Amino acid sequence: MAEASASLVRTGAGVTSFRAEGAGPPLILVHGLQIGQELFDELRVHLEKSFTVITYDQRDRGSTAFEPSAYTTDDLADDLAALIEALGFARAHVLGASFGGMVAQAFALRHADRLGGLVLGASSQAPFRRERIAGPVADLLIALESGDEHSAAAVLAQLVPAATSAAGTSMRADRGDGLMRRFAATRGFDTRGRLGAIVARTLVIHGRDDAAVPLDDALSMVGEIRSADALLLAHCGHSWENEHPARAASAITAFLSAVSLDSVNA
Repeated sequence: MAEASASLVRTGAGVTSFRAEGAGPPLILVHGLQIGQELFDELRVHLEKSFTVITYDQRDRGSTAFEPSAYTTDDLADDLAALIEALGFARAHVLGASFGGMVAQAFALRHADRLGGLVLGASSQAPFRRERIAGPVADLLIALESGDEHSAAAVLAQLVPAATSAAGTSMRADRGDGLMRRFAATRGFDTRGRLGAIVARTLVIHGRDDAAVPLDDALSMVGEIRSADALLLAHCGHSWENEHPARAASAITAFLSAVSLDSVNA
C-alpha cells in the first residue's frame, strides 16, 4: 500500500502535519517521545477499516512547525484539542503510546468534552520520577531542572547520537534542540491520584516484557481510572504497536466500537 502524503493544518499558534485515512469515527493516534507519526504505520493499516485514523506530528517532530520555545505535556494536550477542532470534529477517540500516553492523559483531564474512548499504551503516570531514574536520563533531567542547557545537550547527544553528526556539529539543529525540549516537557509530569477524574472508558495496553515501563505502572492506571480495562500482551515489549499490530488493533476496535461519540462522557 502506497504511503499517503501528510497534510498541514493550522492549530492555534502553529501548523500541524497530519494524515487522515480510513472510514468511520475519528481515532487520533498520539506518538511517543522520539519517533513521529510514522510510529503507527503498521498499526493504522489494521484500524482504517473501522475508523478514520488520524496521525500527526507533535511539536518538534516531522513537518509540524511551532515557535521554538519551551512547552509542557499540557501544551501538547491543548495542541491535540486544537487539531480535533481544526479538522471539524466535535470529539474523537484518542490513543496515546508511551510519551503519547502522557499527552493523552493530560488531554483526558483537560478536554473531557472532546474525548470519546481513551487508549493508553505502554504509558505511565510518572515515568521519570527520580527514585526510578538513573544514568544518562537522570543526568539529562537534572541538567534541565538546573537550566544547564550545555550539559543537557551533551547528555542528549549521548542518549540519541543521531541528533548530532559524527563531527559533533548539529544535524538540523532544530531537531536536536527540539528533542531536548521534548524531554524537558516531561518535567513535573505526574498524574498519580488524578486519573479518577477521567470519565471516558479507557483501555490500557501493556506488553508483559516491557523493559522501559514496568507493568505495575499500567496496573496503577487501571486501578485509578473509573472505567478501565487492561490488555496485557504476552511476548511483547515496549513497542506493542509494531510488535503485535493486528492483535492490538483487533482489541482496540472491539473496545472503541462500544464507545459512542454522539454524546460527551458523563
